[in-house]
Amino acid sequence: MKKIFAFLSIAALVIATAACTKPSGGNSDTPGGATLPSAAGITPVVKVDGTVVTFSLPDGVTGLIPIWQTNESGEFVFAGTGNGFQKTFFDAGTFKVRMYVSNASGQSADYSEAEFTVEGQQGWNGFNYNSQYNIWKVGEDAGMDKSYTWHSPGWGGEIALPFTINPYTLTINSTCNGQWQAQLHLVPGADVSLSSDKHYDFSCIVSVNKLCGGVTFKLTDTTSDDNFLFVEQEDMQEGENIFYMKDVPGIDAAAVKMVFDFGWAAEGTEVSITRITLKDHANDDGTNAPDKVIPEPEPEPEPEPGTEVDPSFVFDVNGAANLWKAVVDANGEKFFYYSCNGSEWNGTEVETTEVPFMVKSGNSYAVTYENATTSQWMNQFFMFPNEGSFIALSEEKKYALQIKFTASVDTPAFFKIEKYAAGGPKHEGETIWEKGALTIAAGTDTVVTSPVISGVSCDNINLIFDFGGNAAGAVVTIKDICLQEYNK
Repeated sequence: MKKIFAFLSIAALVIATAACTKPSGGNSDTPGGATLPSAAGITPVVKVDGTVVTFSLPDGVTGLIPIWQTNESGEFVFAGTGNGFQKTFFDAGTFKVRMYVSNASGQSADYSEAEFTVEGQQGWNGFNYNSQYNIWKVGEDAGMDKSYTWHSPGWGGEIALPFTINPYTLTINSTCNGQWQAQLHLVPGADVSLSSDKHYDFSCIVSVNKLCGGVTFKLTDTTSDDNFLFVEQEDMQEGENIFYMKDVPGIDAAAVKMVFDFGWAAEGTEVSITRITLKDHANDDGTNAPDKVIPEPEPEPEPEPGTEVDPSFVFDVNGAANLWKAVVDANGEKFFYYSCNGSEWNGTEVETTEVPFMVKSGNSYAVTYENATTSQWMNQFFMFPNEGSFIALSEEKKYALQIKFTASVDTPAFFKIEKYAAGGPKHEGETIWEKGALTIAAGTDTVVTSPVISGVSCDNINLIFDFGGNAAGAVVTIKDICLQEYNK
């Protein structure tokens, strides 16, 4: 059972002449003659329960609204209003609270003060946000008005993603299905610079109301997304999560920003980010950070018995058994592409039967990317049979799919096959099978073969490719597409 400590400190009545939450003048009368309330003789009641501190008026005091300031960062700053106001103190220490009071006539010019002690959060809770060594807080205290969001759920077009400042909160109202679809860029009002001759520590607390997988954390130069201190992905569990990096080799950057991405968030995900801390690793802020444990990637699951395509099965690329061949012969393909330039999400979504940077030669599609990109999904390329050439699958039959890739330089890729959906330029439907990320090695065939596809019923299919992260001038060839009934 937690102990509850109550502090009924003797009030320190102070006539204050300059504070952001106080009225000017310093007297008890308003220009209209009404008398302002006074905090004289009213002792704040402070109760500490672990890390949660409750601030209240004494019993019997009515008709007043308390306004609270606390000094955990050194200076007194506005904390909140209301009787029974609660605030979490993560760091151990002895602090003070100032209480102003207000009513219909206005706010008191004086305040009462009380002192209290917090033992702080037990165990590791991130680096010390209120430490003098937190260089992020210096930039943050100068304002965060340059911060912004970018949001395109399902790559269906950019929509607004409102957010609040410190605590940084946002609600994602549409389900996302890919990295970088729900970005929050936090830009300090004063430049926070880094140096390559130092090492750095970073931490923040991210709270979510439901599981949010694959959250991206990227601390990067404001002028170049390619010059970053770190970029990491971690799953955020429901509740409070501590993300941190320890002893990271520095970069040379005159100013940095912090980028969060919640691109795999479900509809209704509520996010709160607090206590962002960035410091020189050489400076001891009194915390004892555990070593960062990087989990080993999980091995790909072994296919269930009977689901692998038998090695003796023949993919007859040029035969009538290949369902894609009829599409090729009729020039019945339709395409969607979204191609960016550099590190910015500056592409345009296009649905077309003619791709200006693609050359088709039979069952071979050579795509040339003039511009380099830096992230997955920056070079999306979809292929699906057009009206009159649809490929329907029956749940009563089994199928197998094989596709080959070549590239002029090593190129990251992603592939999956989906059910075709009628709406939208991308026509994305339910996933049939996903290979996921792969690398196309230069100068050699990379062969992707599905497991046996069964129990699937759809009117048409959609082949989803992405080559984001490519080099400038990369030529990627998709060839020998073969989808046929599996009869082994």
